[in-house]
Amino acid sequence: MKRYVLPALALAAMSSSEALAHTGHDVATSFMSGFTHPFSGIDHVLAMTAVGLWAGSLGRRAIIGLPASFLGAMALGFWAALIGSGFPMIELGITASVLGLGLAVMLNLQPSLVFAAGTCGLFGIFHGYAHGAEIAPAVSAVDYGAGFLVASALLLGCGLGLQSAVGRVPAMSRVIGGGVALAGAALFFV
Repeated sequence: MKRYVLPALALAAMSSSEALAHTGHDVATSFMSGFTHPFSGIDHVLAMTAVGLWAGSLGRRAIIGLPASFLGAMALGFWAALIGSGFPMIELGITASVLGLGLAVMLNLQPSLVFAAGTCGLFGIFHGYAHGAEIAPAVSAVDYGAGFLVASALLLGCGLGLQSAVGRVPAMSRVIGGGVALAGAALFFV
């Protein structure tokens, strides 16, 4: 079954539409708008929660490594957007992150820590870039960036907590991952 994951992800990616939280209308205005933004779209909530779930299922070093990789890459993506670099297919990357991370949890993938952290980092770049692309010109990037990073860390922690809660019943984690993956697949058609 695992050999079908990559082709399924590629097929879904070819039919992508804009992710839910991104309007592209310079809506960012403050720390609070940065803080609330990750909660404003199901794509962010699911992806960041799935990172926490996956990290919790991988264990010790991944509990720090995956969230740190995701947050660090988000900051990098945010900075790239602020300096005006063109980064292709942002919405596609965000939507693929929901599907891919959900599948990783559902299939209980157990790759090396380097591969898992790299995957989370790649997806984090897309989420960070989307945040930076929405910042209003007069806004303090530091305030807004701090807001969305704090909120993102809380969502990652929620995923870790959820994994801890369902950890005694491994099938529950897989069911939750399947729900995230299903939602990710649906986002391609929204």
